[in-house]
Formats: sequence, C-alpha cells, structure tokens
Amino acid sequence: MANGIVSVGIVGGGRVGLGFAKFIQSLKDEARLTGVVTSTPARQKELSTLLKVPCFGTTEELMNSGDKPDVVAVVNANEDHYEATLAALQLGAHVFCEKPMAPTLEECRKMVAAEKASGKTLQIGFEYMHGTMTSRLRQLINEDYFGELLSGSVLDSRGHWASDAPSKPISENWKLDRQRGGGIVFHCGIHQLDMIRCYFGKIESVTAFRAPKNALSFYPYEIPDNVTLMIKAASGAVINFQIFHNRAPCYYRETNPWQPDWRTIPGHEFDFSIVGTKASCHMQIYKEKLSLFKYNIPQRDTTLDRVEDFGFHPANASHHDMSGFLLQYLRSVAAGTGAIDAAADALETMKIAFAAEDSIATGRTHMVREYD
Repeated sequence: MANGIVSVGIVGGGRVGLGFAKFIQSLKDEARLTGVVTSTPARQKELSTLLKVPCFGTTEELMNSGDKPDVVAVVNANEDHYEATLAALQLGAHVFCEKPMAPTLEECRKMVAAEKASGKTLQIGFEYMHGTMTSRLRQLINEDYFGELLSGSVLDSRGHWASDAPSKPISENWKLDRQRGGGIVFHCGIHQLDMIRCYFGKIESVTAFRAPKNALSFYPYEIPDNVTLMIKAASGAVINFQIFHNRAPCYYRETNPWQPDWRTIPGHEFDFSIVGTKASCHMQIYKEKLSLFKYNIPQRDTTLDRVEDFGFHPANASHHDMSGFLLQYLRSVAAGTGAIDAAADALETMKIAFAAEDSIATGRTHMVREYD
C-alpha cells in the first residue's frame, strides 16, 4: 500500500466488474486499479483498451503480476466466487466478495477458514445493512425504541429476472439456473435474510410456501416466481418474508431496455415492518420513508410518532450503495481495521439461505442448526 493508496484488482468482467473498475479509477487519492480478470481473450482486450490496465485470465495471473493488488474485488459469477476468493487470500490480498458467498455451504465454510489462515480479511457484499435507512432502523432497535421484538414482515416485489432477449434460451440465464444462481432466495432474498438476522438475532427455522406452479411459465419449476418464507428467531419472534417476481413490470431489460426511476414503478416495492412491545414501524425503502408508531395502552390506541424521510439522499443510499460499501471497506483496509462485517457473520446468513432454498425444494421446515 503506497502512500496510503489501496491498489485493487477486479475479478469479473461483467457489468458489476466494469462499474467497480471505473469507480476505483475515480478514487485518485484513495485507490488505484491494477488489473481485471475475465475469462475470454476478446473481453480482456476490450477492457484493457477501455480501462488502460492489464487484463488476465485467472486470479493467480493477477496476483502474480508485477503490480500485485492489496485488495481483490470478486464480482464474477456466483459459482466462481469460491476459487477466486481462495486464490486471492492465499496469495496475499484482502478480498471483497459480492453476495452470495458461494453456491455450496462447504465452499462458504472454506472461504471463512481461508480468511483465518491467510491473515487477511474477507468482506462479503451485504451492503443493504449499511444504508441510510437500514442502519437507522438498527440504531432504533439498539436504543430499545421498539422494546422486545415480536414479529416482522418483509415484502420484496420486483420484475422477473429473464432480462435477456426473448430468443435467448432460459437455460443460458444463470439467474434462473439453481446450480449457478442458487435460486430465488440466493439471488433476490439474500440481503433481506441478512437484514432479518441483524435485526432479530439468531434464526432458528425457515418454512417455505409456494404455489403449485409458476405464473411465469418460462421460469423453471425449481425457481418459484413467488415464495413466502415463515422464519422463526431463537427469541421466539416470527417473520414473514414474501418475494414476488410475478407481480410488477420488469425494468431489468437488457434487450428493449427500460430505465425508469425504480422508486416510482407501480408494484416495485421493498417494505420492512417490525412490531415490538413498545412500538412498531413501516420502512418503505423504495419510497424512502420510515414511519414510526407508538402504543398508547391507556387509550387503547396506536399513534404515529413521526415519519423520517430519506429521499434527500442520493439514489440507492437508502440500502443498495454497492460502490459506497466497497469504498468503506477500502478505507477500513487502509486504516488497518479489516472487514466491516465478519465473514463468519455472513456465513450465518448463508446458512439461513440454504435452509430457505432447501425448504422450497422439500416443502418442509428446515432448522438452521442443520447447517452448522
């Protein structure tokens, strides 16, 4: 680390990798880009010309180059996270790995073990908990605003994930491939599960409910386009988590692109409610408002305490500031304080996700302790 500037390599030449690379290059006084790893020679040539840095075919080539990075950001396909993370840690870099950790529990465990053995740090990209709204809610919980937490409700409604051209075979869409993408919970619910764990503490069990068939017939059956998870915390609190892919219009279009303001799309919702013994709330993340309610037991009433408005922040700051979270980690590495969240905590979130996906597949309740 020269002059306090963190050198960064990127593993992944897709949209997220390119976005991270350009972001790193904008941080002239804090970070610099050393290279990018992407598998195809054509893409390597394209990105090298665009970014004016070397491109490599493997993480090992990046790490053994003449400009070894301090940090490697792993943002390639889910099924490739494990190998890239291990290689970077073992060859002496800190690692920022996008969510989810890996498609198998064994790989997730080995990633945590590799971090401990390397003496470096591993940060998993669960940035939702560090947004302006989401961190504010955790602050209120820690201040005992709600009292004992009794229940929660989460709604995640968005368009479908088959965003390629309609002529492209569904089998080539990794998001709808359970082996590569992990399933609806891994791809679209993993952040919310991390939030549930952070707010409610240790999770005991997960039960999934789904319809007998998908409304979107192009979805493979093993990937439900709508699922409800009933989650029980060790404290006894219960949480209802619904994911919809089949209700709202899809603006994730790569062919015939549609790019409206995601905060204004009807049916596109991300809401989080908490009920405690003292108070309750309704956090409308896409509308950027946190409504707080207090109980007036003598009057047998519930009153609106206040509404906190987060709309004045930049878009995505409420919950989904990927670049901002990466920057926070780079600053932590520069300061010698390591990961913002322990990789072992991210592993606990992954255990809940595996329990959820297995419950979808089996139709029965899964205890999270089965994955210890």
